[in-house]
Amino acid sequence: MTAATAIMASWVTSRGSLRAAREQADAAARAQRRSWLAQSRRDSYIEVVNRAHDMGALYRELPLVLAMPAGAEKAAAVEEHAKQLREAYGPFTRACDVMVVDAGNSVAEAVQRVFDHSRSIYMCLLDATASGDAQSVYAEAIHQYWQSLHELVWEMHREGN
Repeated sequence: MTAATAIMASWVTSRGSLRAAREQADAAARAQRRSWLAQSRRDSYIEVVNRAHDMGALYRELPLVLAMPAGAEKAAAVEEHAKQLREAYGPFTRACDVMVVDAGNSVAEAVQRVFDHSRSIYMCLLDATASGDAQSVYAEAIHQYWQSLHELVWEMHREGN
């Protein structure tokens, strides 16, 4: 009877140890996944902010183009600047799309506002040759763009903490 009791106790102990090891491995895997997701989210945040600032650098050059007198020279400058914006816009768009997937709702909505205001500035440039009021439209659009970017960063901060 003592041997049977010892075997039974050993069997119960080993099952308990096995279960504890499984639970510990599962907990470690969950923690590693949370860490990976948090790092992925931070990386996408950094990418969007960097791309938004790249776009902002190009937007800062727009007043010079918009202030040019109407004519062939202005049309060429608008076309060249639009080309530069299109080249920067692709990576910016991709970064925004990734952010929408990785982020929570408030950040996703904020990045969409940045994206929308960015489009408004681009449309302002395209309208520059047809409209004499492009500078005032640009001033409001650029203000909204930077404001929405600041709101995005704030939402990122809120979500991250």
